[in-house]
Amino acid sequence: MEIVQITKEEFDAFAENHPNKNFYQTSSYGMLMDRHSFDDYYLALKDNITIKAATLILIDKVLFGYKWGYCPRGFLIDFNDSKLLETFTNLLKEYLNKRNFMFIKIDPYIIYKSRDKNGNETGEIDNSNIINTLLNLGYEHNGFNLNFENMKPRWNAVITTNAEEPLFSRYNKEIRNKIRKAEKMGIEVIKGTPESVKQFYSLIDKKHSRKLNYYLDMMEILGKKDMFEIYFSVLNTARYIEKSQKAFSEEEQRNNEINQELEENINSNNTTSIIKRKMASDAILNSCKQNIINATNLYKQYPEGVIIGANAIIKYNKEIFFLIDGYKQEFKNYCPNHYAKFQIIEKYRKEGYTRMHLNGISGDFKNKDNPYRGLTRFKLGFAANIEEYIGEFTLVINKGKYKRFNKLNPIRNWLKQPIA
Repeated sequence: MEIVQITKEEFDAFAENHPNKNFYQTSSYGMLMDRHSFDDYYLALKDNITIKAATLILIDKVLFGYKWGYCPRGFLIDFNDSKLLETFTNLLKEYLNKRNFMFIKIDPYIIYKSRDKNGNETGEIDNSNIINTLLNLGYEHNGFNLNFENMKPRWNAVITTNAEEPLFSRYNKEIRNKIRKAEKMGIEVIKGTPESVKQFYSLIDKKHSRKLNYYLDMMEILGKKDMFEIYFSVLNTARYIEKSQKAFSEEEQRNNEINQELEENINSNNTTSIIKRKMASDAILNSCKQNIINATNLYKQYPEGVIIGANAIIKYNKEIFFLIDGYKQEFKNYCPNHYAKFQIIEKYRKEGYTRMHLNGISGDFKNKDNPYRGLTRFKLGFAANIEEYIGEFTLVINKGKYKRFNKLNPIRNWLKQPIA
C-alpha cells in the first residue's frame, strides 16, 4: 500500500460513501479554504487501485519553507481498525516528511462519550480506545478542553429528528415563549439571494474575524452545489400592527367577560380568583396597547418592513449546519434568532433532514460564571443533544523542525500584528 495524491473527483466519490463523511471532508470545503490562507490537497491510502482511506489536508506554508497540515474532521478511515490506522499513519508521516512538513493536526468526527442533557456520561458510547490507539501511534492529544480552544469545537449541540416528528413541544419553555413572541410581533423569515451576501455580512461582521470575501466565496463555491444558504429575519411592521390590534381585541373581549362575571358575583365572598384574573387581563391589555403604539411608530419608520437578523447554514448529507448568525441589537427583544432557527429547522425537518447542528457549545455545564453559559443554554433549549468529540491531535512529522517552529511562532505572530 502507498500514499498517493488523488483528484477532487476521486476524493469526493470515496468520501460520499464513507461512514465518517462530513462537510469538512469535501472538495467544496477544500476549494473554499484554498482561497483563504491554505492549499488543499487530497491524499489516499491505496492498495493497488482500491482506496482504503483518504483525507483532505489543508496546508499552511509559514516562514523559511516550513509547512504544516490540518485534516478537518478527518481522516476518512475506520478508526477502530488499528492495523489500518497504523499503516496509514506511518506511510503518511513518510510521505509528508519528504515534503518538508513539521506536523499535522486532526480532529476526527467521532463522539468520545455519550452525554445526557445535563452533560453527565450515559455509558452508551465510549471511544476511549480510539484515543489510546492514536496515542500509541505517536499522536499528541491536545486535551479534553471544555470551551473553544481547538480549531473546531469539541462540544456541539445537535438536534436529531424526522419528517413526522414535531419539534416545537420538545423545546424548553423559554425558547417556545420567545418563538411565540416573535410570531406575535410580525417576524418573518425569508431566504436570501447571492446578491444579498453583503447585507448578510453587515449583521454578522463583528462576530468573527472572517471577511466579506469569505462569505462571497461560500456563496459562489457552495451555493452552486446547493450547500450554502442565508436567511433573514424580517420585521413586517404592517403585520405587527395587525397582530397587535387582533390581540388587543381578543383580550378586550376577555376582559369584558371577566368584568361581567365580577358584577354577577359582587356580593359573593369568593371573588378573589376573579379579581386576580381581572388584574392579569388588565396588564395584558396595557401591554397590547403599548404594542400597538410601538408597531405604529415602527410602521411610520419602516413601512416596507426591516431586516433585523440573519442566519447562514450549510447543507450536507441530509444534515443542516448553522454556521453563524447575527441581529441588530436594537431589535433584540423581537427574538429574531429564535424565530429564524425555529423556521429553518421546521423547513428542513419536513424535507427529510435528520440532524441539525447548532454548532459549538461549552462543555463546562456546572460553572455558572462560564462566559459561554448563555450560549450553551440557548442551543440546548432547542431540544439538542450534547455531542462530545474525541478532540484535537497533533502528529509530529519532523521533531527538529517542529521544535524550531514553536520557537519561531511568537516571532511569526508578532510580524502579523498591524502597526499601531
